[in-house]
Amino acid sequence: MADRMDDNDKELHYLRRRVEHLEEVNRWHVDALGMLTLMEEVHGDASLLRDPLKIFASTRQYLKRVVDFPSSAFFTVNEADSSFRLADTDVAADIYNLHGITDHLIDTGKFAWAINQNRPVEVRSSLSPHRIILHVLTTKTRVRGMFLGIVSDEQLVISSPMQNLISVILNNSAYALESAALYQLINDHNQSLEKLVVQRTRELEFQYAHDSLTGLPNRLLFQDRLEQAMERARGGAGLVVVMIIDLDMFKRINDTLGHAAGDQLLRVVAERLKCGLRDSDALSGFDTGRLQLTLARLGGDEFAILLSEIDTIDTIPHVIRRVVESLSQNIALNGEEIYTTCSIGISVYPKDGEDTDTLLKNADAAMYHAKRLGRNHYQFYEQEINEASFHHLKLENQLRFAIEREEFFVLYQPKIDLRSGRVCGVEALVRWDHPELGVVSPVEFIPIAEYTGLITIIGEYVLRTACEQVRDWLHEGFDDFRMAVNLSPQQFRQHDLLERMLAIINEVGIETRYLEVEITEGVIMEDVAAAIVTMQRLHELGIALSIDDFGTGYSSLSFLKRFPIDTLKIDRSFVNDITTDSADASIVIAIIGMAHNMGLKVIAEGVEGESQLIFLRALKCDEIQGYLISPPVSGDKFRDFFLRQRLIP
Repeated sequence: MADRMDDNDKELHYLRRRVEHLEEVNRWHVDALGMLTLMEEVHGDASLLRDPLKIFASTRQYLKRVVDFPSSAFFTVNEADSSFRLADTDVAADIYNLHGITDHLIDTGKFAWAINQNRPVEVRSSLSPHRIILHVLTTKTRVRGMFLGIVSDEQLVISSPMQNLISVILNNSAYALESAALYQLINDHNQSLEKLVVQRTRELEFQYAHDSLTGLPNRLLFQDRLEQAMERARGGAGLVVVMIIDLDMFKRINDTLGHAAGDQLLRVVAERLKCGLRDSDALSGFDTGRLQLTLARLGGDEFAILLSEIDTIDTIPHVIRRVVESLSQNIALNGEEIYTTCSIGISVYPKDGEDTDTLLKNADAAMYHAKRLGRNHYQFYEQEINEASFHHLKLENQLRFAIEREEFFVLYQPKIDLRSGRVCGVEALVRWDHPELGVVSPVEFIPIAEYTGLITIIGEYVLRTACEQVRDWLHEGFDDFRMAVNLSPQQFRQHDLLERMLAIINEVGIETRYLEVEITEGVIMEDVAAAIVTMQRLHELGIALSIDDFGTGYSSLSFLKRFPIDTLKIDRSFVNDITTDSADASIVIAIIGMAHNMGLKVIAEGVEGESQLIFLRALKCDEIQGYLISPPVSGDKFRDFFLRQRLIP
């Protein structure tokens, strides 16, 4: 009986211990489950734990619930060279000699062995008396680091459930590290994108409002600033001034040196204008701290200056002087020295317009008027300029269709040899028979044709018509004369001028000895070297050369020895008062005397009175041309001059 009671007590004791053990295991699992749930909530949100140190601190708290490590450390991987570095420890690294232990474990291969286990492994190091637990921090894609825990309790048994829980905690930590790294990568990338977007937006805004070639404000930004300036002026903030600046002869530079040289010229001009206006001492006396100045490029070779909040227009001449000074120095382009001038038009708010379009239009009209005055001028806007500009624009538009509609015709004015009194030559002069205005003077439409570039087409029409007239007169038996045609500056600068002329001459079928070309002295002085080459080739073809309007330019007779010319034509401005003005008489006497010494013939144009004829004959002038003999007439009427053997006694 006693034995049976002892057996029952033992079984009951065993069952009680078994129940206590199961309750303990159940409590452990419940506690572990709660810990893992909390850990997943925290580690799963990488946006809350972006800093690896925060992840390590949180991980260490969970690990202490499983094993009370007296010291633990986390190592991270340097992906550049796959090395490990100590990133975090809960005690000073030198207390347990963590650096030395790590180096020893690496050297003995235990560190590498632990990386491949993905579970807690226990290792020993001769540098430490304690047990060491290693566990790799890894995800499916990469190794993120290593955990190292010191176990000082030699009796502590780390069971399989404890090992599994440690693995779960540290694997979760590894994924938290990866999420944080990915979040940081995305965040860095987004910041880079934001910076790039801001930078690109600023670049696009600048490009939208600025000229790509010069970097100056463009027309849009200029108009916007003009509108703002006008708004301030309406509130009493002084005057607003618009200045349009156009480079003279820019098209010629583009045509002769190329567009790349033209672009370079525009950049140099922009920089010089910017520096000249910024450093202007001339403006300092007027700048009271309120003067606002904007320099812009409106397009092509057209620049603009906006002056706002000024009290008086007395400022304007000083600005113009700075502009002229800035452009007065020569510019080297493709090895050539280029001298630039400009024409400037000015409008003032509110006198010349109350909106941006009107102010710009009127400043533009004033600028074109300055060009028509001879370039290198400035002009304030006046109502008369607008009317003239409208007429100029109307003629320009109609001129483009005049050739197609065959509205041009050619008249001929005789040249008389003073010794024989007979016809020795004739000048071809173009006229425009406008359907509404009648015959338009060349003085009015030739400058427009030169500005628009239509002068080359008109010039070739005159040359062809004159050659055909020569052919007809030769067939009628008239001989011993030359037909003179004028070459415009644009024609003379054409690189294929001679080829074009020869094509017409050969097509019509006349000899070159019957032709003479008249060129103004200003044209040949623009580029002396090129002019000599062209004139030499014309001379070699047998075409006579005459310098027209001599005396109005800046050349000298001694300088003209370099050119293969045959005749000088004295300008009519000297002939008009030759008998009443001693200065004009002296000039004509000097021209005739020096020209004869150089073996050149002299012809005087604009001869209208007998007294002029007598004076010129006394000076032994070779030829005359003017209304005293005949106005320009048609080809049919010119036959009468050939039929009359002697026109003057």
